[in-house]
Formats: sequence, C-alpha cells, structure tokens
Amino acid sequence: MKSLIVFLFLLASLPCFSNDGAYRVNGNQLIPVYETDISVKKEILTIKRINERFATITVNYEFFNPGKGKELIVGFEAYTPSGDVDPSPVNGHHPYISKFTVNLNGLEIPYKLAYVKDSLYYKNGKFKSLTLAQAQAMAEETDYPEFFYVYHFKAAFKEGLNTLVHTYIVELSSSITDNYYLNYILSAAGRWANRQIDDFTLNIDMGDFQDLNISNSFFRRYNEWELKGNVKAIQERVESEGENRKYYSVSRFFIEKGSISFSKKNFKPTGELLLVEHNGYYYRWNNGDDLFDSKRDGLPYPIESQDAVKRPADELSRRILKNLPFARRGYIFKAPELQSYFEKQPWYRKNEQYQPVLENLTAEEKKWLSTL
Repeated sequence: MKSLIVFLFLLASLPCFSNDGAYRVNGNQLIPVYETDISVKKEILTIKRINERFATITVNYEFFNPGKGKELIVGFEAYTPSGDVDPSPVNGHHPYISKFTVNLNGLEIPYKLAYVKDSLYYKNGKFKSLTLAQAQAMAEETDYPEFFYVYHFKAAFKEGLNTLVHTYIVELSSSITDNYYLNYILSAAGRWANRQIDDFTLNIDMGDFQDLNISNSFFRRYNEWELKGNVKAIQERVESEGENRKYYSVSRFFIEKGSISFSKKNFKPTGELLLVEHNGYYYRWNNGDDLFDSKRDGLPYPIESQDAVKRPADELSRRILKNLPFARRGYIFKAPELQSYFEKQPWYRKNEQYQPVLENLTAEEKKWLSTL
C-alpha cells in the first residue's frame, strides 16, 4: 500500500477581530497535498443551524481513485479561536468544534489530535506537535495563540469510487453588529486532479425568520439559488469599510420558513462562502440616539434582532413596532400609514392568506410586544 497524506483544512487563514468580535471557527474542503490522480466526482455540503449559537456541518464526498488502493493520512486543520472568546482546549479538543466524525466507505474512522505551530508540521512520517500542556499554556497567555489543531486519521482509499462523510458541530462566530457569521473555503477544491467538483450542491438551513447575507463571491446573482419554502431574495450593492473602499454584491435571503440551495456542475470556485446575519437594527440604523423614528429608521426582519430596536419616538412609531411581528408574516394592513411603512422594508412580502393571531406568535415576540 502506498502511504500519502491528505489534509482536510478547516481554515485557510486566521481572521483578526477587535474585542467586540468572537471568531470561533471556519470550514474548508478536503485538500490533497501529494496525491494528484484522485478527483472529486460529487460533493454535498449541508450547513444547518440547530439553535442561536450552533450549526451542524455535514459534507458528503464521492472521490474517484483511478489507481490501486492507497493508505492515506487525512488531516483536519482548525485554527485556534481569537478575540472575545476563551481559546483554551476543552478535553484536548478545539473548544468550538464537537461531535467530529469521519466515515469512509461505510466504516467509522478513529482520529487523533496534534497541536501545531505552522504548516510544516508533518515530516518524515511524524507530526511535529506541541503537548497539550504547552498548547493550554499558550492559550492562557494571549487572546491570539499561535497554534492550531490537526484532527488526523488513517484511511484506505480503494480503487474506483469512494464515499467519505464527515460531520461536526460548530459554534458560530459573532460580533456586536452580527448575530452570527460563518466562512467556508470553497476554492481549495481546485487542488484535486480534475481541478473542480464535477457535481456540487450547497444546502443552507439557518432557521425561521432569517435575514441571510451571502457575498456573491462564487456566483453572480441570487437567482442561481433554489428557494425552498417562504423565502424572498434581493440583490444589494454594499460598500466596504476602510480607506480603500470598494463595492461588492451581496444576495440577501429573507427566510420566513425554509432553506436555500446552490447547485453547479463542473464547479470551479474562485471565491469563498461567507454567510452573515447582521443584527439589522444595529448594523443598518444605529443613529446614535435612543429612539426608533419611523420617519427615519427601518426595522429588522430576524426575531433575534428585535431587542436592539429602540423605544418609539412617537405614536406612529409605536404602532409600527406593535405590528412588526404581523408584518414579518406578510399581513396586509388596512391602515395606509402602516402598509406604506412596511412596503418600504426590503423583507416585506404580502401574504393575502395570513390573518394575525397574537397567540400564534413566538414566545420571544409576545414577550417583546409586552414591553412596548
């Protein structure tokens, strides 16, 4: 059997954040370091948010090995968290990755962990690893420890078609202006023999009442996505921050209940997946005062952003806030001043079948309404 090493990179680079942000984890592709004749026939990447803080990531691969069977060392890299988080290992594992599993051709594969300081950590058949005690000490000294994790395991790729499934749970990154965000490196798929993914599918389900922003980095427009359920999509041109400001395109998906999917044959990604749900009120309408003024301010679609909304400036503003939960569901208001306001919100979509019933709102919405 020929021995090779292949790396499943969770991260390509470590972002830097100020103390008001918490970078926890990214995702990435399975990347060959030495092997060049194995190709990616199919990949189904599924990201599903299971509560406010956590998401499951499931990747189903089909690889084709044209040669004889090979024993490979497969590695999964995960950078240490940084910013307003505790970067220390938990039971020796990455603190924001749990329930890591690998299944190759129907067999579950056991794994080990290494703590490494640079990309040249595998040499002469061995991992150049810190001890767990050394890694813990580094994590206690700074918010930006200079080591990362490698989950590694031995696997046998047979001749022909191989199926590999790996799953894990991540705690999503966040900041003052973002309810959550997640990066996932797609372009690394070009490292395989066919320099592409022959059949690629990306499924994203982040829950109900979401305002999901995805940079148009590996696709051109939102209409390349399949909308499943009650979903509205729009295109936006966004200006970046900093001295050298640039404009870039973002697709916004207002998901009342449902999910979105992107599929592409002969997929050759040149950009990466970045999905974000901003805390809409803080991100878009933070005007520096303590009032919500309907003549000036918009309102967020996600229920989890409603607590950032300030107290109403006048009676019309108060009435608009009291009707926000019903507008989320597409209610058509009889009062023209209410209908006019909500029709200006990018997320609003009329639903002629919807009738407002207070008891059918979520517990979070009813609690919020009681404070107005």
